[in-house]
Amino acid sequence: MLKRLPVFGQTTLLAIGFAIVLLVSITEFYISDRFNDATASVSHTIEVQKKISNLLLTIRRSESAQRGFILTDRPIYLQDYQDSVADIRPNFDELRMLVSDSARQEANLDEAEPLLQSKLNELGETIQLATGGQRDKASDIVKAGAGQRRMESLRGIFERMLAVEANLLDERSHDANRLQLTLLVLGLLALGLLMTIGALSVFLFRRTLMQRERARAALEEGYANLEGIVAERTSDLREANDEMQRFAYIVSHDLRSPLVNIMGFTAELEALRDDAFQKIAALQVQANSPPSDADEQIAKDFDEAIGFIKTSIGKMDRLIHAILRISREGRRELNAELVDMDTLLGTISDSLAHQAEERDATVEVAKLPPVMSDKLALEQIFSNLIDNALKYLRKGEPGRIEVRSRQTNTHVIFEVQDNGRGIAPEDYQRVFDLFRRAGVQDRPGEGIGLAHVRALVRRLGGTMSLSSEIGKGSVFSVTLPRRWTSEKERNAA
Repeated sequence: MLKRLPVFGQTTLLAIGFAIVLLVSITEFYISDRFNDATASVSHTIEVQKKISNLLLTIRRSESAQRGFILTDRPIYLQDYQDSVADIRPNFDELRMLVSDSARQEANLDEAEPLLQSKLNELGETIQLATGGQRDKASDIVKAGAGQRRMESLRGIFERMLAVEANLLDERSHDANRLQLTLLVLGLLALGLLMTIGALSVFLFRRTLMQRERARAALEEGYANLEGIVAERTSDLREANDEMQRFAYIVSHDLRSPLVNIMGFTAELEALRDDAFQKIAALQVQANSPPSDADEQIAKDFDEAIGFIKTSIGKMDRLIHAILRISREGRRELNAELVDMDTLLGTISDSLAHQAEERDATVEVAKLPPVMSDKLALEQIFSNLIDNALKYLRKGEPGRIEVRSRQTNTHVIFEVQDNGRGIAPEDYQRVFDLFRRAGVQDRPGEGIGLAHVRALVRRLGGTMSLSSEIGKGSVFSVTLPRRWTSEKERNAA
């Protein structure tokens, strides 16, 4: 029947088997936890019994030492008495802590405590009389029998407590033994299930192994075709990228022409504005009519409009320049060479030293491993990242920028960390988009730096990520292959 099971049926069968084992394991864990509690309870009961017996023995020992000293006046009995009495009260307090979970036992201790204190007072009184030379008087107190009666009462209370603990010990030992037997049964059940599932898994594995062998031949044939498809798609993507670069270059050039015309007409418009207002002023002088508030407002509005036009022209010019720069960088052929990252980052830090000093910031570069990559691209990547970090530091706080790295077998992860203003989580992707910026726009820029950096990182076969917290700073991570091969070298190989 198993041979006729479909793949889905086999998987479901295994899942059910493992679910049963998991259920048994959870149950076993639960019972094991209860068994540990039961064992702890048994140990606790034994500890209470031991403490009760020790306390009773210590009281008896102090009483025997008292009588020995009164009868013989030997110092050894006095020392034994003092040692025993010193242990009674601490043992009683420890016993009370041990039985704090039992109201019945606490009631027994409440009954025993005044008797114990009275017994200690009697022992202390007789010892004091004996050491003061009144041995006969001390002996009379002992012979009166009051101390013996107190001792009998205490013994009765402690024996009652021992009986309670003996019953508890029987119950808890029985529970522990029952739980231990349950654990054993469950363990055997889990072992049997595991052996059954293991045998079933071997059977199913051997069954599917032949199916995989038959499928492998078909996959190898598919892989051969897949390489051709990937190469074709890669070529298509490369052509599309080249086309986009050419489009950006052409568009930026075509946009410059009307922009130059607008700049020229704006300059002519300013000249016409000056000439027109001069003539208006001359006519007002001839007519003996002083300038009105309306005239001044018109001049102000005219200047404001011209200013808006100039600002927009400047922004448009910078955007076109940025498109041209990105287009040129996209067309530049990258060349792999062994780059000393320590030297490269040192040069970048030196070039930004004046900017860092102005912002009361320090740039710290840890020991970095060399990589095989395009040196100019790496310089642009880390120059942009450090420049950005300096640009967006918090006012009034010394800046700290740290460049460090860690390695895997195939890649190096470079991290540029700062203690600047930080970036909100919802803006993590936005800062990498072209011409888009995040946060307060109080720094100059067109929003192309990080977009350009990420594009370069991708061209070098790497990835880029960001983690940040508002008010605490940001960490830009750049993951690059330790040995990158340019397209020309790959084609040559």
